[in-house]
Amino acid sequence: MTRTYRSFAKVNLHLQVVGRRPDGYHELKTIFQTVSLHDLLAIEETAAAGVELEVPDGGAPAGEENLVHRAARAVLERWAPGRGVRIALSKRIPAGGGLGGGSSNAAVTLMALPEVLGLAAPPSELRAMARELGADVPYFLVGGTALGLGRGDEIVALPELPEERLVLVDPGVPVSTAEAFAALGSPRPRPLPSGVLEFLASGRAAGIAALGGDNDLEETVLARVAAVRSVYNALRRAGAAFVRLSGSGGIVYACFADWQRGREAQRYLPDGARVFSVRTLSRLGARQARVV
Repeated sequence: MTRTYRSFAKVNLHLQVVGRRPDGYHELKTIFQTVSLHDLLAIEETAAAGVELEVPDGGAPAGEENLVHRAARAVLERWAPGRGVRIALSKRIPAGGGLGGGSSNAAVTLMALPEVLGLAAPPSELRAMARELGADVPYFLVGGTALGLGRGDEIVALPELPEERLVLVDPGVPVSTAEAFAALGSPRPRPLPSGVLEFLASGRAAGIAALGGDNDLEETVLARVAAVRSVYNALRRAGAAFVRLSGSGGIVYACFADWQRGREAQRYLPDGARVFSVRTLSRLGARQARVV
């Protein structure tokens, strides 16, 4: 029997680079938020051992370099050697956009395979696997509003922000995470924005605009990538209450005090930009909506 799962995207409500780690990675302090844009993974057991991955509409590789393949192989090798699965991945989350699509796909695979195959997989071991697969993967095991520390892989669940509508805009130009961090240079220590500081202390915020999070990668990405800068400025002109780059980009997201203006944002945007109207999801909301 085939089971189908939604694999939700995220945005970074705040992304601060606080230093360099001994292992060469950057030390981060980031706030993640699940949003309703999603891919689909259809999973079934097969008679043949191993992992068969299909990406029928493209948008991601179908080979062993795909995090879905690596996650599935890790689960099978640990708890079900000799068994096999077929996974069909339907992509809607733009690649290279800072929305964590590949990491989300991997996390859903880690959670779904034990359900499909009837395996007893301890959550602690799934978390360890997630950290091996990538820095953003552990967040997607938690979802909702959450704090990411270390490489972004040390996850602390936070009080949920109110559900909110967002406009996500894909300028059509993927941004390399490695290049974005390299262009940043040496991290510059600075205080947290007052809205973020208050939220972390009290667990209360009126919404994303009130939170007022920063993104330390935003300035360098906007300076280097004209298409991202064009989208960012267009959303400002459209009257957005808050505009921010997600992760290393190139997706830019915006919230509007008047959602009618959000619906009309398309006419301010450059030709070729793709617009996604989404809503934020709580941990419970994402969990309840995960199975199709």
